[in-house]
Amino acid sequence: MDRRSFLQTTAAVAAASSVVAKSARAANSADVIVIGAGLSGLKAAIDLQDSGVSVQVIEGRDRVGGRVYTLKDLPGKPEAGGNTFGGGYGRIFDMCERMKLELRDYIPRSKLNVTGLYMQDKHIAMKDWAASPLNIFPEKYKKSPPFGLADALYHEHQVLKNPDDWYDPAFFKHDLPVHGFFKELGFTDAQIDLFFNTNIAYGTSSHDVSLLMMMFQEKWFETMSAVAPVLKAVVGGNALLTDAMAKALKNEVHLNCKVIGIRSDKSGAEVVCADGTVYKGKHVVCTLPMPVMRYIRFDPVLPEVQTAAIKTVPYFPMTQVHIVPKAKFWEADGQGPSMWTDTAAGWVMVNRFDDDPNVITSLTAWCRGFNATRVDQLSPEDGKKLVISEIERIRPAAKGKLEAAYIKSWVRDPFAGGDYAIWGPGQVKNFVLEVGKAHGRIHFAGEHTGLSNRGMEGAMESAERATQEVLQEI
Repeated sequence: MDRRSFLQTTAAVAAASSVVAKSARAANSADVIVIGAGLSGLKAAIDLQDSGVSVQVIEGRDRVGGRVYTLKDLPGKPEAGGNTFGGGYGRIFDMCERMKLELRDYIPRSKLNVTGLYMQDKHIAMKDWAASPLNIFPEKYKKSPPFGLADALYHEHQVLKNPDDWYDPAFFKHDLPVHGFFKELGFTDAQIDLFFNTNIAYGTSSHDVSLLMMMFQEKWFETMSAVAPVLKAVVGGNALLTDAMAKALKNEVHLNCKVIGIRSDKSGAEVVCADGTVYKGKHVVCTLPMPVMRYIRFDPVLPEVQTAAIKTVPYFPMTQVHIVPKAKFWEADGQGPSMWTDTAAGWVMVNRFDDDPNVITSLTAWCRGFNATRVDQLSPEDGKKLVISEIERIRPAAKGKLEAAYIKSWVRDPFAGGDYAIWGPGQVKNFVLEVGKAHGRIHFAGEHTGLSNRGMEGAMESAERATQEVLQEI
Protein backbone atom coordinates (compact mmCIF):
# COMPACT_ATOMS: atom_id res chain seq x y z
CA MET A 1 0.00 0.00 0.00
CA ASP A 2 1.37 3.46 -0.92
CA ARG A 3 1.63 6.27 1.62
CA ARG A 4 -1.47 8.12 0.44
CA SER A 5 -3.64 5.01 0.55
CA PHE A 6 -2.32 4.04 3.98
CA LEU A 7 -2.98 7.49 5.42
CA GLN A 8 -6.40 7.73 3.83
CA THR A 9 -7.48 4.29 5.00
CA THR A 10 -6.07 4.65 8.50
CA ALA A 11 -7.35 8.20 8.82
CA ALA A 12 -10.82 6.95 7.96
CA VAL A 13 -10.66 4.64 10.96
CA ALA A 14 -9.45 7.53 13.10
CA ALA A 15 -12.20 9.82 11.86
CA ALA A 16 -14.83 7.26 12.74
CA SER A 17 -13.72 7.33 16.38
CA SER A 18 -12.65 10.95 16.74
CA VAL A 19 -14.18 14.40 16.78
CA VAL A 20 -10.85 16.21 17.04
CA ALA A 21 -10.67 19.25 14.79
CA LYS A 22 -8.47 19.08 11.71
CA SER A 23 -6.29 21.83 13.14
CA ALA A 24 -5.37 19.51 16.00
CA ARG A 25 -4.17 16.81 13.60
CA ALA A 26 -0.84 18.41 12.89
CA ALA A 27 2.13 16.28 11.90
CA ASN A 28 4.90 15.86 14.48
CA SER A 29 8.41 14.86 13.57
CA ALA A 30 11.65 13.62 15.12
CA ASP A 31 14.45 11.29 14.08
CA VAL A 32 12.77 8.50 16.03
CA ILE A 33 9.19 8.08 17.22
CA VAL A 34 8.99 5.86 20.30
CA ILE A 35 5.58 4.32 20.96
CA GLY A 36 4.97 3.66 24.64
CA ALA A 37 6.21 5.50 27.73
CA GLY A 38 6.89 2.45 29.89
CA LEU A 39 10.36 1.36 30.96
CA SER A 40 11.43 0.08 27.54
CA GLY A 41 10.17 3.13 25.65
CA LEU A 42 11.69 5.65 28.06
CA LYS A 43 14.98 3.74 28.22
CA ALA A 44 15.19 3.64 24.41
CA ALA A 45 14.38 7.35 24.21
CA ILE A 46 17.04 8.29 26.75
CA ASP A 47 19.71 6.15 25.09
CA LEU A 48 18.89 7.58 21.66
CA GLN A 49 18.88 11.11 23.03
CA ASP A 50 22.26 10.48 24.68
CA SER A 51 23.54 9.52 21.22
CA GLY A 52 22.41 12.82 19.70
CA VAL A 53 19.23 11.54 18.10
CA SER A 54 16.01 13.56 18.36
CA VAL A 55 13.19 11.53 19.89
CA GLN A 56 9.47 11.94 20.42
CA VAL A 57 7.75 9.53 22.81
CA ILE A 58 4.00 9.04 22.47
CA GLU A 59 1.83 7.21 24.99
CA GLY A 60 -1.78 6.05 24.86
CA ARG A 61 -2.49 6.49 28.56
CA ASP A 62 -2.83 9.77 30.43
CA ARG A 63 0.33 8.97 32.39
CA VAL A 64 3.83 7.65 31.81
CA GLY A 65 5.08 4.39 33.32
CA GLY A 66 3.24 1.67 31.45
CA ARG A 67 3.12 -1.36 33.71
CA VAL A 68 5.05 0.52 36.37
CA TYR A 69 2.13 1.98 38.29
CA THR A 70 2.33 3.32 41.83
CA LEU A 71 -0.95 4.05 43.61
CA LYS A 72 0.16 7.40 44.97
CA ASP A 73 -3.10 8.17 46.78
CA LEU A 74 -3.18 5.02 48.94
CA PRO A 75 -1.36 4.56 52.27
CA GLY A 76 2.25 3.60 51.66
CA LYS A 77 1.87 4.15 47.91
CA PRO A 78 1.63 0.45 46.95
CA GLU A 79 2.52 -0.86 43.52
CA ALA A 80 -0.16 -2.04 41.10
CA GLY A 81 2.51 -2.88 38.52
CA GLY A 82 6.20 -3.77 38.71
CA ASN A 83 7.04 -4.38 42.36
CA THR A 84 10.66 -5.11 43.17
CA PHE A 85 14.09 -5.31 41.52
CA GLY A 86 16.20 -8.42 41.95
CA GLY A 87 19.93 -8.34 42.60
CA GLY A 88 20.81 -8.65 38.92
CA TYR A 89 18.68 -5.74 37.71
CA GLY A 90 21.79 -3.82 36.70
CA ARG A 91 20.11 -1.59 34.12
CA ILE A 92 17.36 -0.64 36.55
CA PHE A 93 19.86 0.12 39.31
CA ASP A 94 22.01 2.21 36.95
CA MET A 95 18.98 4.26 35.89
CA CYS A 96 17.88 4.75 39.50
CA GLU A 97 21.37 6.01 40.34
CA ARG A 98 21.33 8.34 37.34
CA MET A 99 17.96 9.73 38.42
CA LYS A 100 19.21 10.04 42.01
CA LEU A 101 16.51 7.84 43.49
CA GLU A 102 16.71 6.10 46.85
CA LEU A 103 16.22 2.33 46.93
CA ARG A 104 15.17 0.11 49.82
CA ASP A 105 15.63 -3.64 50.17
CA TYR A 106 12.33 -5.27 51.12
CA ILE A 107 13.58 -8.76 51.89
CA PRO A 108 14.12 -7.95 55.60
CA ARG A 109 10.55 -6.65 55.75
CA SER A 110 9.13 -9.68 53.95
CA LYS A 111 10.55 -11.87 56.69
CA LEU A 112 8.16 -10.19 59.10
CA ASN A 113 5.23 -11.71 57.21
CA VAL A 114 4.03 -15.19 58.11
CA THR A 115 1.65 -16.54 55.49
CA GLY A 116 -1.28 -18.64 56.63
CA LEU A 117 -2.94 -21.20 54.34
CA TYR A 118 -6.72 -21.03 53.91
CA MET A 119 -8.02 -24.10 52.13
CA GLN A 120 -11.52 -25.55 52.05
CA ASP A 121 -12.59 -22.89 54.56
CA LYS A 122 -9.97 -24.03 57.04
CA HIS A 123 -6.96 -22.15 58.39
CA ILE A 124 -3.68 -24.04 58.42
CA ALA A 125 -0.68 -22.47 60.09
CA MET A 126 2.49 -23.02 58.11
CA LYS A 127 4.02 -24.97 60.98
CA ASP A 128 1.11 -27.42 60.78
CA TRP A 129 1.09 -27.85 56.99
CA ALA A 130 3.28 -30.96 56.78
CA ALA A 131 0.90 -32.97 58.98
CA SER A 132 -2.34 -31.45 57.67
CA PRO A 133 -4.98 -33.82 56.24
CA LEU A 134 -5.29 -31.34 53.35
CA ASN A 135 -1.64 -31.86 52.43
CA ILE A 136 -1.85 -34.36 49.57
CA PHE A 137 1.78 -34.09 48.48
CA PRO A 138 4.12 -37.10 48.36
CA GLU A 139 6.02 -37.70 51.60
CA LYS A 140 9.22 -36.25 50.13
CA TYR A 141 7.52 -32.88 49.58
CA LYS A 142 5.21 -32.71 52.60
CA LYS A 143 7.11 -29.77 54.09
CA SER A 144 6.90 -27.70 50.92
CA PRO A 145 4.12 -25.08 50.95
CA PRO A 146 1.80 -25.15 47.93
CA PHE A 147 3.25 -21.91 46.59
CA GLY A 148 6.83 -23.21 46.70
CA LEU A 149 6.71 -26.73 45.29
CA ALA A 150 6.71 -25.95 41.55
CA ASP A 151 9.84 -23.81 41.83
CA ALA A 152 11.52 -26.50 43.93
CA LEU A 153 10.82 -29.04 41.19
CA TYR A 154 12.21 -26.80 38.42
CA HIS A 155 15.35 -26.33 40.50
CA GLU A 156 15.68 -30.02 41.30
CA HIS A 157 15.29 -31.05 37.64
CA GLN A 158 16.76 -27.98 35.95
CA VAL A 159 17.88 -28.62 32.36
CA LEU A 160 19.43 -25.20 31.66
CA LYS A 161 22.97 -24.35 32.66
CA ASN A 162 22.49 -20.65 31.94
CA PRO A 163 19.37 -18.48 31.49
CA ASP A 164 20.26 -17.84 27.83
CA ASP A 165 19.96 -21.56 27.07
CA TRP A 166 16.18 -21.28 26.87
CA TYR A 167 16.28 -19.91 23.32
CA ASP A 168 19.00 -22.34 22.18
CA PRO A 169 17.40 -24.83 19.73
CA ALA A 170 19.15 -27.64 21.58
CA PHE A 171 16.64 -27.13 24.40
CA PHE A 172 13.49 -26.73 22.30
CA LYS A 173 12.55 -30.34 23.08
CA HIS A 174 11.48 -28.99 26.50
CA ASP A 175 9.03 -26.53 24.94
CA LEU A 176 6.14 -28.71 26.09
CA PRO A 177 3.25 -28.30 28.56
CA VAL A 178 4.53 -28.08 32.09
CA HIS A 179 1.71 -30.44 33.09
CA GLY A 180 3.42 -33.36 31.36
CA PHE A 181 6.65 -32.64 33.24
CA PHE A 182 4.86 -32.89 36.58
CA LYS A 183 3.06 -36.06 35.52
CA GLU A 184 6.35 -37.71 34.53
CA LEU A 185 7.61 -36.94 38.04
CA GLY A 186 4.66 -38.93 39.40
CA PHE A 187 2.34 -36.15 40.56
CA THR A 188 -1.41 -36.60 40.28
CA ASP A 189 -3.76 -34.10 38.67
CA ALA A 190 -5.07 -33.15 42.11
CA GLN A 191 -1.57 -32.44 43.39
CA ILE A 192 -0.72 -30.37 40.29
CA ASP A 193 -3.94 -28.44 40.67
CA LEU A 194 -2.98 -27.53 44.23
CA PHE A 195 0.65 -26.50 43.79
CA PHE A 196 0.51 -25.02 40.27
CA ASN A 197 -3.02 -24.02 39.30
CA THR A 198 -4.13 -22.59 42.63
CA ASN A 199 -2.96 -18.95 42.80
CA ILE A 200 -1.12 -19.58 39.56
CA ALA A 201 1.88 -17.38 38.80
CA TYR A 202 2.07 -18.01 35.04
CA GLY A 203 -0.72 -18.69 32.54
CA THR A 204 -4.10 -20.06 33.51
CA SER A 205 -3.27 -23.75 34.00
CA SER A 206 -0.43 -26.23 33.78
CA HIS A 207 -1.69 -27.16 30.31
CA ASP A 208 -1.03 -23.77 28.65
CA VAL A 209 2.44 -22.94 29.97
CA SER A 210 5.74 -24.02 28.42
CA LEU A 211 8.10 -26.01 30.62
CA LEU A 212 11.00 -24.33 28.85
CA MET A 213 9.75 -20.89 29.90
CA MET A 214 9.41 -22.05 33.49
CA MET A 215 12.92 -23.54 33.49
CA PHE A 216 14.23 -20.20 32.20
CA GLN A 217 12.26 -18.34 34.84
CA GLU A 218 13.71 -20.44 37.66
CA LYS A 219 17.28 -20.23 36.33
CA TRP A 220 16.93 -16.47 35.84
CA PHE A 221 15.69 -15.94 39.41
CA GLU A 222 18.57 -18.08 40.67
CA THR A 223 21.02 -15.91 38.72
CA MET A 224 19.45 -12.71 40.07
CA SER A 225 19.79 -13.96 43.64
CA ALA A 226 23.38 -15.06 43.06
CA VAL A 227 24.33 -11.49 42.08
CA ALA A 228 22.82 -10.18 45.31
CA PRO A 229 20.01 -11.63 47.47
CA VAL A 230 17.91 -8.47 47.48
CA LEU A 231 14.49 -7.27 46.36
CA LYS A 232 14.64 -3.50 46.10
CA ALA A 233 12.14 -0.81 45.21
CA VAL A 234 12.17 2.97 44.94
CA VAL A 235 11.39 4.72 48.19
CA GLY A 236 8.19 6.64 47.50
CA GLY A 237 7.10 4.37 44.65
CA ASN A 238 8.59 2.90 41.50
CA ALA A 239 6.68 5.41 39.39
CA LEU A 240 9.23 7.97 40.55
CA LEU A 241 11.67 6.18 38.24
CA THR A 242 9.57 6.41 35.08
CA ASP A 243 8.49 9.96 36.01
CA ALA A 244 12.14 10.99 36.27
CA MET A 245 13.05 9.24 33.02
CA ALA A 246 10.29 11.12 31.21
CA LYS A 247 11.46 14.44 32.65
CA ALA A 248 15.00 13.71 31.42
CA LEU A 249 13.80 13.88 27.82
CA LYS A 250 14.17 17.12 25.86
CA ASN A 251 10.79 16.59 24.20
CA GLU A 252 7.84 16.17 26.53
CA VAL A 253 6.03 12.84 26.24
CA HIS A 254 2.79 13.20 24.29
CA LEU A 255 0.02 11.51 26.27
CA ASN A 256 -3.40 10.22 25.16
CA CYS A 257 -1.99 9.19 21.77
CA LYS A 258 -3.69 5.92 20.85
CA VAL A 259 -1.81 4.45 17.91
CA ILE A 260 -3.85 2.76 15.17
CA GLY A 261 -1.37 2.55 12.30
CA ILE A 262 2.39 2.32 11.62
CA ARG A 263 3.90 2.64 8.16
CA SER A 264 7.50 2.21 7.03
CA ASP A 265 9.28 2.52 3.67
CA LYS A 266 12.69 3.55 2.35
CA SER A 267 12.00 7.23 2.99
CA GLY A 268 10.99 6.95 6.65
CA ALA A 269 8.18 5.94 8.97
CA GLU A 270 4.83 7.32 10.04
CA VAL A 271 2.61 6.68 13.05
CA VAL A 272 -1.10 7.47 12.91
CA CYS A 273 -3.11 8.06 16.09
CA ALA A 274 -6.84 7.65 16.66
CA ASP A 275 -7.36 11.42 16.77
CA GLY A 276 -5.83 11.81 13.33
CA THR A 277 -2.42 13.05 14.48
CA VAL A 278 0.46 11.81 12.33
CA TYR A 279 4.00 11.46 13.67
CA LYS A 280 6.87 11.23 11.21
CA GLY A 281 10.39 9.96 11.78
CA LYS A 282 13.27 8.14 10.21
CA HIS A 283 12.56 5.15 12.46
CA VAL A 284 9.94 3.93 14.92
CA VAL A 285 10.52 1.99 18.14
CA CYS A 286 7.32 0.17 19.09
CA THR A 287 7.23 -1.03 22.71
CA LEU A 288 3.55 -1.95 22.85
CA PRO A 289 2.52 -5.30 24.36
CA MET A 290 1.41 -7.91 21.84
CA PRO A 291 -2.30 -7.78 22.77
CA VAL A 292 -2.27 -4.04 21.95
CA MET A 293 -0.52 -4.57 18.61
CA ARG A 294 -3.38 -6.84 17.51
CA TYR A 295 -5.40 -3.71 16.79
CA ILE A 296 -2.73 -1.75 14.91
CA ARG A 297 -2.47 -1.62 11.13
CA PHE A 298 1.10 -2.25 9.93
CA ASP A 299 2.22 -1.32 6.43
CA PRO A 300 3.87 -3.32 5.08
CA VAL A 301 2.19 -6.21 6.86
CA LEU A 302 4.40 -7.91 9.45
CA PRO A 303 5.94 -11.30 8.59
CA GLU A 304 3.68 -14.29 9.12
CA VAL A 305 5.54 -15.64 12.17
CA GLN A 306 5.63 -12.25 13.88
CA THR A 307 1.92 -11.75 13.17
CA ALA A 308 1.13 -15.21 14.53
CA ALA A 309 2.98 -14.40 17.77
CA ILE A 310 1.15 -11.11 18.21
CA LYS A 311 -2.21 -12.77 17.66
CA THR A 312 -1.71 -15.90 19.75
CA VAL A 313 0.78 -15.41 22.61
CA PRO A 314 -1.30 -15.01 25.79
CA TYR A 315 -0.70 -12.45 28.50
CA PHE A 316 -1.08 -13.24 32.17
CA PRO A 317 -4.51 -12.44 33.63
CA MET A 318 -3.84 -10.35 36.74
CA THR A 319 -6.25 -8.31 38.83
CA GLN A 320 -5.29 -6.71 42.11
CA VAL A 321 -7.61 -5.44 44.82
CA HIS A 322 -5.85 -2.99 47.11
CA ILE A 323 -7.24 -3.10 50.62
CA VAL A 324 -6.83 -0.64 53.47
CA PRO A 325 -7.47 -2.33 56.85
CA LYS A 326 -9.54 -0.17 59.19
CA ALA A 327 -8.35 -2.18 62.17
CA LYS A 328 -5.75 -4.85 62.96
CA PHE A 329 -8.12 -7.79 62.59
CA TRP A 330 -5.18 -10.20 62.65
CA GLU A 331 -4.57 -9.30 66.28
CA ALA A 332 -8.14 -10.36 67.09
CA ASP A 333 -7.81 -13.89 65.68
CA GLY A 334 -4.03 -14.24 66.03
CA GLN A 335 -3.59 -15.61 62.52
CA GLY A 336 -1.50 -12.93 60.83
CA PRO A 337 -2.61 -10.74 57.92
CA SER A 338 -0.98 -12.62 54.99
CA MET A 339 -3.24 -15.26 53.42
CA TRP A 340 -2.70 -17.85 50.67
CA THR A 341 -6.24 -18.94 49.83
CA ASP A 342 -8.12 -21.22 47.46
CA THR A 343 -10.81 -18.55 47.03
CA ALA A 344 -11.38 -15.78 44.51
CA ALA A 345 -9.33 -13.51 46.79
CA GLY A 346 -6.22 -15.44 45.73
CA TRP A 347 -3.09 -14.59 47.66
CA VAL A 348 -3.53 -11.66 50.05
CA MET A 349 -0.13 -10.10 50.67
CA VAL A 350 1.05 -7.54 53.18
CA ASN A 351 2.56 -4.19 52.22
CA ARG A 352 5.03 -2.51 54.57
CA PHE A 353 5.89 0.74 52.81
CA ASP A 354 6.15 2.97 55.86
CA ASP A 355 9.53 4.14 57.16
CA ASP A 356 8.77 1.89 60.12
CA PRO A 357 8.89 -1.71 58.81
CA ASN A 358 6.49 -2.84 61.54
CA VAL A 359 3.68 -0.72 60.11
CA ILE A 360 1.34 -2.53 57.70
CA THR A 361 0.27 0.14 55.23
CA SER A 362 -2.14 -1.96 53.15
CA LEU A 363 -2.96 -5.40 51.81
CA THR A 364 -3.12 -6.53 48.19
CA ALA A 365 -5.31 -9.39 47.01
CA TRP A 366 -3.55 -10.90 44.00
CA CYS A 367 -6.20 -12.52 41.80
CA ARG A 368 -4.37 -14.43 39.08
CA GLY A 369 -5.22 -16.70 36.18
CA PHE A 370 -8.83 -17.87 36.25
CA ASN A 371 -9.32 -16.01 39.55
CA ALA A 372 -8.57 -12.78 37.68
CA THR A 373 -11.00 -13.78 34.93
CA ARG A 374 -13.68 -14.48 37.52
CA VAL A 375 -13.25 -11.05 39.11
CA ASP A 376 -13.02 -9.32 35.72
CA GLN A 377 -16.38 -10.76 34.69
CA LEU A 378 -17.94 -8.50 37.32
CA SER A 379 -18.06 -4.73 37.44
CA PRO A 380 -15.09 -3.20 39.27
CA GLU A 381 -17.28 -2.49 42.33
CA ASP A 382 -18.74 -5.98 42.37
CA GLY A 383 -15.25 -7.42 41.88
CA LYS A 384 -14.06 -5.59 44.97
CA LYS A 385 -17.10 -6.79 46.92
CA LEU A 386 -16.45 -10.40 45.91
CA VAL A 387 -12.85 -10.31 47.13
CA ILE A 388 -13.77 -8.64 50.42
CA SER A 389 -16.62 -11.10 51.02
CA GLU A 390 -14.28 -14.05 50.44
CA ILE A 391 -11.76 -12.72 52.93
CA GLU A 392 -14.47 -12.02 55.50
CA ARG A 393 -15.83 -15.52 55.04
CA ILE A 394 -12.55 -17.24 55.84
CA ARG A 395 -11.49 -14.58 58.35
CA PRO A 396 -14.59 -13.59 60.39
CA ALA A 397 -12.44 -11.23 62.46
CA ALA A 398 -11.97 -9.09 59.33
CA LYS A 399 -15.69 -8.49 58.80
CA GLY A 400 -16.41 -4.78 58.48
CA LYS A 401 -12.73 -3.90 58.88
CA LEU A 402 -11.60 -3.88 55.24
CA GLU A 403 -11.87 -1.10 52.69
CA ALA A 404 -11.35 -2.10 49.06
CA ALA A 405 -9.70 1.14 48.00
CA TYR A 406 -8.72 0.29 44.42
CA ILE A 407 -8.98 -2.47 41.83
CA LYS A 408 -6.63 -2.85 38.87
CA SER A 409 -7.20 -5.33 36.07
CA TRP A 410 -4.32 -5.54 33.62
CA VAL A 411 -6.44 -7.51 31.15
CA ARG A 412 -9.01 -4.72 31.10
CA ASP A 413 -6.30 -2.13 30.53
CA PRO A 414 -6.56 -1.35 26.79
CA PHE A 415 -2.87 -0.48 26.66
CA ALA A 416 -1.71 -3.74 28.27
CA GLY A 417 -4.10 -6.64 27.65
CA GLY A 418 -2.55 -8.55 30.55
CA ASP A 419 0.34 -8.38 32.99
CA TYR A 420 3.16 -9.98 30.96
CA ALA A 421 3.76 -12.41 28.13
CA ILE A 422 3.27 -16.11 28.86
CA TRP A 423 4.90 -18.47 26.37
CA GLY A 424 2.72 -21.50 25.78
CA PRO A 425 3.89 -24.94 24.65
CA GLY A 426 5.65 -24.63 21.28
CA GLN A 427 5.74 -20.84 21.38
CA VAL A 428 9.30 -20.52 22.67
CA LYS A 429 10.56 -22.50 19.68
CA ASN A 430 8.30 -20.73 17.18
CA PHE A 431 8.26 -17.13 18.35
CA VAL A 432 10.80 -16.04 20.97
CA LEU A 433 13.56 -15.24 18.48
CA GLU A 434 11.10 -13.64 16.02
CA VAL A 435 9.00 -11.12 17.97
CA GLY A 436 11.83 -8.64 18.45
CA LYS A 437 13.06 -8.56 14.84
CA ALA A 438 12.95 -5.20 13.07
CA HIS A 439 10.52 -4.76 10.19
CA GLY A 440 11.90 -2.18 7.82
CA ARG A 441 12.23 1.00 9.88
CA ILE A 442 10.02 -0.35 12.65
CA HIS A 443 11.90 -1.71 15.66
CA PHE A 444 10.40 -3.61 18.57
CA ALA A 445 11.11 -3.54 22.30
CA GLY A 446 9.26 -4.45 25.50
CA GLU A 447 9.54 -7.22 28.08
CA HIS A 448 8.15 -9.75 25.60
CA THR A 449 11.21 -9.21 23.35
CA GLY A 450 13.77 -9.60 26.15
CA LEU A 451 15.92 -12.71 25.81
CA SER A 452 18.29 -12.80 28.76
CA ASN A 453 15.98 -11.22 31.34
CA ARG A 454 12.33 -11.15 32.34
CA GLY A 455 10.07 -8.39 33.61
CA MET A 456 11.37 -4.87 34.15
CA GLU A 457 15.00 -5.77 33.49
CA GLY A 458 13.91 -7.56 30.31
CA ALA A 459 12.17 -4.37 29.20
CA MET A 460 15.37 -2.37 29.75
CA GLU A 461 17.46 -5.00 27.94
CA SER A 462 15.13 -4.91 24.94
CA ALA A 463 15.42 -1.12 24.74
CA GLU A 464 19.20 -1.35 24.42
CA ARG A 465 18.87 -3.80 21.54
CA ALA A 466 16.34 -1.65 19.69
CA THR A 467 18.49 1.44 20.26
CA GLN A 468 21.53 -0.23 18.75
CA GLU A 469 19.49 -1.30 15.72
CA VAL A 470 18.41 2.30 15.13
CA LEU A 471 21.88 3.77 15.65
CA GLN A 472 23.35 1.36 13.12
CA GLU A 473 20.95 2.59 10.46
CA ILE A 474 20.24 6.23 11.20
